[in-house]
Amino acid sequence: MSTLYLNEEFRRIFQGADPFEKLRSMEGTVYREVKGRRTLQFNLDGRSYFVKMHFGIGWREVFKNFLQLRMPILGAENERCAIAKLEALGVATMKLVAYGNRGWNPANRQSFIVTEDLSPSISLEDYCKDWGQVKPKFQEKKQLIEKIAQLARTLHKGGVCHRDFYLCHFLLRREQSGIGAVPAIDEEPKLSLIDLHRVLIKQNLGTRWMVKDIAGLYYSAMQSGLTQRDLLRFIRCYNGLDLRHCLTGKAGFWKAVDKRARAMSLKLGPAS
Repeated sequence: MSTLYLNEEFRRIFQGADPFEKLRSMEGTVYREVKGRRTLQFNLDGRSYFVKMHFGIGWREVFKNFLQLRMPILGAENERCAIAKLEALGVATMKLVAYGNRGWNPANRQSFIVTEDLSPSISLEDYCKDWGQVKPKFQEKKQLIEKIAQLARTLHKGGVCHRDFYLCHFLLRREQSGIGAVPAIDEEPKLSLIDLHRVLIKQNLGTRWMVKDIAGLYYSAMQSGLTQRDLLRFIRCYNGLDLRHCLTGKAGFWKAVDKRARAMSLKLGPAS
């Protein structure tokens, strides 16, 4: 069983070659390497790309996931589907240029996904890291909070749970000049959501998955100098209701978010 998709440029470049072997031998910067998976940034014909290669997780990992009542992620297919889903929802994300999988054995299936590099950009984790000491412009912070809240609302209403919903997985696009990470005040910040490896897509997303995402986001933002007013602005935008209804009708949800985020902080320490 095999599937292969190459855009026009990659069909030309890989003509007559095995894409799996070609990508496996590609030289570049390794961003992440764990058992059964490798993420590499490489340059090709003057353009930058990321490839995530999966080499199989083995039956032991498959059974471990099932025993923990979790669906194992067997390869790049989940990320390919997630990109398509986010595009359908109008959420900016990575642009897919190549994808492939082969092998019938789910524990040893090989797969890859290649996406365009979103540079020039900066992660929100890096962009906001000094906000606790150096206050950003009010309008700039307001725009980003509202943009993230609207993005989270769109995902969850569309049945998507990111499952690693941290500031480091939001990329803020810079202008080509590299001057300033945020557009002019009357423009909307250009945010892209990345690292969709573990995305969960369901027809009706349960509340616990929404709590998981928002708590993860809150945990990752705890060191960013957010004020009570900032948090209330996020709550209002995410719920799409006035604050009175948010803090009464949705009180249980936000208490669960706060409890989970603080538990993460105690267990993992402050987010870097």
